[in-house]
Amino acid sequence: MKKQIVASGIAALCVSLAMPAMAQRNPADTEGGGQGQQQARPTMPHNDWHNGQRIPSRYRHGNFVMNDWQSHNLDTPSRGQKWLGVNGDYVLVTTRDWKVVKVVPGAPQ
Repeated sequence: MKKQIVASGIAALCVSLAMPAMAQRNPADTEGGGQGQQQARPTMPHNDWHNGQRIPSRYRHGNFVMNDWQSHNLDTPSRGQKWLGVNGDYVLVTTRDWKVVKVVPGAPQ
């Protein structure tokens, strides 16, 4: 009887020591999700953008607005227009009604 209790205690100890190792995250799961990383962007390839199409609201915030359009060799946006970066592509939109003016495919990866 005493041997069974000792064996059960050892087995419980082994399981409790193994649990933290099994609970550790896989580094591949956290890749790109660290602090300071840009949020994952919704997928919508450039061939789905069309001139005159209204941009969904999820693309209208700071994560997508490109203030460094010069470094990407993009045309100067007119007053009331902004460049958005979506999935590596560039979409020029009007800020009044958020409609597409121009689409420039990004470099292939």
